[in-house]
Amino acid sequence: MRGIEKGQTRSGLYYEGYRILKEKKPSYSIIENVKNLTSKRFKSEFEYMLNDIKELGYNNYWKILNAKDYRNTTK
Repeated sequence: MRGIEKGQTRSGLYYEGYRILKEKKPSYSIIENVKNLTSKRFKSEFEYMLNDIKELGYNNYWKILNAKDYRNTTK
């Protein structure tokens, strides 16, 4: 994938997460990334990742959340 290279970029961390998901097969997984991953520029990479996860037998649900919309109420 362009911009995401195994062992070469910070985004290469995706490959490590994928390896763990494939090996451990947890019931569910939450994956966090940046909003830009869903932009036109990275559309093919994002679809590639979703397909990888789907091929492991998982359903994909994603949504862009903004941290400022969720305040800490544990004071």
